[in-house]
Amino acid sequence: MKVINVSLTVQPGKQADYEAFVAKLVAGSLAEAGNLDYGHFKKIGSDNEYEIVEHWKDADAVESHNNTPHFQEFLNHIGDYVTKDPEIIRMDN
Repeated sequence: MKVINVSLTVQPGKQADYEAFVAKLVAGSLAEAGNLDYGHFKKIGSDNEYEIVEHWKDADAVESHNNTPHFQEFLNHIGDYVTKDPEIIRMDN
């Protein structure tokens, strides 16, 4: 299994727009055959820090995900919402 955690810091005042934007990524990712779980969470005690936690069957599932339209849309527009580059941690389980 492949696990990916993505930490995001959203620009103040853009949280609602960001949440609507990322909801499309979550829905599309959950529908993928190789996805085991895909969660999006707001960090406790913060108004603008979020975490995406992804669980994938294997490396092929991650590669397939990386080529989907919903992930490409996320990559192309996440910069419109965040204050810095997302921090990504990749793990094998």
